[in-house]
Amino acid sequence: MTAEAGHNSELTPAELKALKFHHFHAISSQQAKVKEQQDDYKRLRKLAKADGIILSDLDFMMKCAEAEDETIVTDRIKREAEIAKWFALPIAFQPDMFGDLDAEPLEDRAAREGEASGFRGKEPNPPYDVANTAGQAWLKGWHLGNKSRAEALASALEKVNAAKDGDELIQGHDDGDPFDEQNEAA
Repeated sequence: MTAEAGHNSELTPAELKALKFHHFHAISSQQAKVKEQQDDYKRLRKLAKADGIILSDLDFMMKCAEAEDETIVTDRIKREAEIAKWFALPIAFQPDMFGDLDAEPLEDRAAREGEASGFRGKEPNPPYDVANTAGQAWLKGWHLGNKSRAEALASALEKVNAAKDGDELIQGHDDGDPFDEQNEAA
């Protein structure tokens, strides 16, 4: 076996073999971790589906959460609503629904953004100066969203677990903090 051309061309065949096996083991080990994570991901999606959640709604939520430019999401919604209109589907679409997002007063928008951030469980880091009214509105909205999320989730989990009528409780949400990942079963 001859050494391959490139930066490792000075390696002996045994050294090259050892280097390749080094990378083989590292990548193989990582593949096992990825498979384990994928299995956990599938389990969580099955749990959501069993609770009556439409998985495409969760996928859309992920896209919204990851969107760096909000117009990408709003433009897509407008396009999809227009297509639905072509098929005479009964949707309440207002063509200017997303037209002028800046028409909303800054304090109202800040409060809405803060509430969304709190409901998502994000850290309370407003993008506005907390010394002004927009920053204060964002923080007030964040606290409201965070409180609403915690209360709504506790209520939902109580109802879902009661409906299971003694069956297995939702893993990781049956004894205390619903966001404590350490409570998940192995």
